[in-house]
Amino acid sequence: MMTKRQRQGIWILWFLSVPLFIYIIVHSTLPVFLDHWLAVLSFLCLLIIASWFPLKFRHGSIVPLHGITLAVFLLFGFAVEVIVMQLAIFTSLLSLRTTVKELYRFPLNSLIFLIVSAISAAIFYLLGGMTGNITQSDLVGLSIPVLGYAFSYFFLNNWIIFVLRKYISGNKNSRFFDELLAWEAVSAILIIPVGITLVLLYQDVGYSAIFLIGFPLVLLSLFLKLYNESEQTASLLKKVSSFGYKVNEGLPVDDIYDLFLETIAAVFPLEQVLLYDRVEDDIRVIKIHHLNGRRIQQADQSDGISRKVFQTGKSLHFNRSSQWNKQGDMGLVNNAQSIISAPVMRDHQVVGVITLTSERIGAFEKSHLMVLEIMANYLSVAVQNARNYEKTKQESERCALTKLYNFRYFENLLLEAYDNSQKQYAIILIDLDHFKQINDTYGHQSGNEILTQVAQVLKNTVAENGVLARYGGEEFVVLLEGQHVPFAQDIAEAIRQAIESHLFAVVDDLKGRERKSVRITASIGVASKLEEDESAMSVLRNADRAMYMGAKQKGRNRVSLF
Repeated sequence: MMTKRQRQGIWILWFLSVPLFIYIIVHSTLPVFLDHWLAVLSFLCLLIIASWFPLKFRHGSIVPLHGITLAVFLLFGFAVEVIVMQLAIFTSLLSLRTTVKELYRFPLNSLIFLIVSAISAAIFYLLGGMTGNITQSDLVGLSIPVLGYAFSYFFLNNWIIFVLRKYISGNKNSRFFDELLAWEAVSAILIIPVGITLVLLYQDVGYSAIFLIGFPLVLLSLFLKLYNESEQTASLLKKVSSFGYKVNEGLPVDDIYDLFLETIAAVFPLEQVLLYDRVEDDIRVIKIHHLNGRRIQQADQSDGISRKVFQTGKSLHFNRSSQWNKQGDMGLVNNAQSIISAPVMRDHQVVGVITLTSERIGAFEKSHLMVLEIMANYLSVAVQNARNYEKTKQESERCALTKLYNFRYFENLLLEAYDNSQKQYAIILIDLDHFKQINDTYGHQSGNEILTQVAQVLKNTVAENGVLARYGGEEFVVLLEGQHVPFAQDIAEAIRQAIESHLFAVVDDLKGRERKSVRITASIGVASKLEEDESAMSVLRNADRAMYMGAKQKGRNRVSLF
């Protein structure tokens, strides 16, 4: 996007050059206009009709006018071609639904085509070309000048646009040889021969040639437009299929959202993506993705269009702000022109909304909405599968009572990551003292409450220093990666003191359900990897020996090292 100063500069340059230049050439070629005004007007009408069938792409559009402008140039010369082309530019931009912010495109395109027309005409005349009354025999001698004119017109137009995009607008990813250039070449190859035929037929039958050739020319433009739209839809569906494949690779929910946003930004001509999730009977925005790459994780606002989609379960498509600005509080889409919004459905219920916005008028086609609805279905299934997987995984890895990792997870971690590896680590094994007395005195439910509270004490004490798991019964285990016995001993002693000093609240299930506070202690064993080939399970058994032989058998409530 050009800066405000650049847009102002374009307007100033246009006012200083184009009106004066057009005045001069009109004044100098007025007899030609007067003698051929009906023919020129007919060609202009043909240009205007053709301009209403642009080929739209993600980052631009093509209006296939090459053949008609070539015919005007060969029949009436440079001056008439310039005037007709300048008028056609205005109607072309109208067909592309230019916004107020994009009005600078008129003087910009006017300047570009003026330069291109002047240089191409100069090359044509330098190669020996002539304009006016051209016969079929003249075309043989004019073949090289015509090819020179057509090639220079095609090349210069695209090269100037490329330079403006890359070095003026700052689009560093812009490439000269891209999809736009390929389609421009195809349209030129197909339409320019038609333009030459139009010249010859006009010389033979007059004005009728404009309608005889103009009708199939418009049909060809329409065919190219329809073919282009079908190719665009096929390309969109291919990208959507790739997204559907990737989201089924077992990604976490956040990664699915990130992949979805990346795919959306690559597929649609948008400025902003709003991703909403259902919260009870309302929606809350969970992701906002802007074209410049800036992401906001959460926002308090929403918008009236997304809320309406949530309430009705039906998609909405707007081409300009006047179509939707009466929907209520627009919030996050307030600066947009074009909007498409689709519900995310699961079990016939709306569980989210996806809204895309663009500052361009008519940025989204019907095919875009269709593709968005398909992607919304993919997203719904992928997120539900990911959440089910994460829930199942957590249930298989966590202790249902304490929410700590269970021994199955801990054992797998030891065997997969530390068995027969060169990593240094230490293990702390914790056993609560006289825990059977707690169960016998207050009941097993009270014992479970104490285990839950012990787990919280351990979380607070170990924090990010290690992996904490419930070993079984009243035993817990801690894995300290990259640590030796001295550090592990300090952590173990901190655990022992934290448990000893904590007052554990229980309900006496055996005597009137009175709330009581009890104290407990723990015996702790510590071991670390001593030899390079020592197995992880051997270190765990050493910690177990240290706990029983060095702590339990020597009075409990102490830390013992292996």
